[in-house]
Amino acid sequence: MDPLALPKDRNRGWYLSLMAPNTKGSNFAWLDPSRLYCNAQALSDCVQDLLCPFQNETIDLVAGIDAMGFILGSAVAATLGKGFLAIRKSGHLCIETQSQKYSDYSGREKLMEVRLDVLKPGLRVLIVDQWIETGGTMKAALQLVEKQGATVVGVTAVAIENSEGGKWIKDHYKYSHCIPEELQSQIDEQYLDSFKSFKS
Repeated sequence: MDPLALPKDRNRGWYLSLMAPNTKGSNFAWLDPSRLYCNAQALSDCVQDLLCPFQNETIDLVAGIDAMGFILGSAVAATLGKGFLAIRKSGHLCIETQSQKYSDYSGREKLMEVRLDVLKPGLRVLIVDQWIETGGTMKAALQLVEKQGATVVGVTAVAIENSEGGKWIKDHYKYSHCIPEELQSQIDEQYLDSFKSFKS
């Protein structure tokens, strides 16, 4: 599908077929969701779908997780007219930070950090990432936000896989994603039927 083409029938999640399959092997994630961001309407519809469950919530700030959560998080923040806070991988911020250990989707131990001069008690934060696979990265972000006294309004991502960590997040926080119910099993199996007809 042409990433810039607009389908006539824009059902919820129509843009998911724009996501590209992994062509480089097991050292990479199983797909690349960011291709949908190249289509302006797809990005807009994705953001609107993510925000729908939060339309009656007060959101003061949007936080995005390094690195792909920056793109989607910034789009969410701009749509809401709110500021954006970057939750970074360790070693990139030249200011005082708080850090948190975590294991990413590959099982590697890493460190995440956030600046100390923005989050405060009473601030209501929506946390955005591109994809939640094992949930380790999102859990670390949740801890960083809450350690500084801010309130997590909810968690949002293009998809939340039904892994142990993904289920934990769904059980403990308000959440949203873009996956229609009939596609969730494909997400959990890490293969989309749309890949069969995918053309780059």
